[in-house]
Amino acid sequence: MASTQMELAPFIQFLQREAEQVGEIHFQIGECEVDLLFSGIGILETTFNLLQYLQKARPDGWIQAGIGGAFDPLLSFGTVYQIHSEVLAGFGAGQPDGTTVDPFSMGWKQPNDQPYLDGKLICPYRSPINLPSASGMTTFQSHGHPALIEWLRKSVHGQIENMEGAAFFYVSLMQEIPFLSMRAISNRVETRDTTAWDIPGAIQQLHLVLLQMLHAAQWQPMKLFQRL
Repeated sequence: MASTQMELAPFIQFLQREAEQVGEIHFQIGECEVDLLFSGIGILETTFNLLQYLQKARPDGWIQAGIGGAFDPLLSFGTVYQIHSEVLAGFGAGQPDGTTVDPFSMGWKQPNDQPYLDGKLICPYRSPINLPSASGMTTFQSHGHPALIEWLRKSVHGQIENMEGAAFFYVSLMQEIPFLSMRAISNRVETRDTTAWDIPGAIQQLHLVLLQMLHAAQWQPMKLFQRL
């Protein structure tokens, strides 16, 4: 699953070459059945499209594969990270200085209410290959304002910015579907300068890691989604 077809373009080409296409989004490779799902951009489209898909199918597991921006300056361009947790930034009570107090700090929810653990959405699975891990921060915008970026970096502590991860984690945990989430770094989260981004390079690295994972698991869900 990806938010856009662009992020999975090399993988789509691989399936068209190596697998049998048996439906509009359905491929068969060996004994493994693969559905391609494009969630759209943002948490609203993602939640709707995931639940709509689940009305028709029940996967043995699913993978969110996409690109993201690095809040953490120590993260490397083009490197693919497994996202071990997600938080929803900007969700809660707005403050006079433009910052936000999250619902748990406000007392609206308890930090361990299902499916949260300590106020975060946690992935209880690991990849079949050794990948570096990072925390995700789901946002409503691709940030470019220096003061807001600095506040998010210091307070929310998500290392990689994206706009769909929390919805994917939430639906997966509530529906008890095994899942993994990977993000390849395409840019730094800073004053917006798209000339410094490397989206094609990030997409290519994402594709290579996705194939490595599937081959390591021998295209078997039981080997792909390893419980922690």
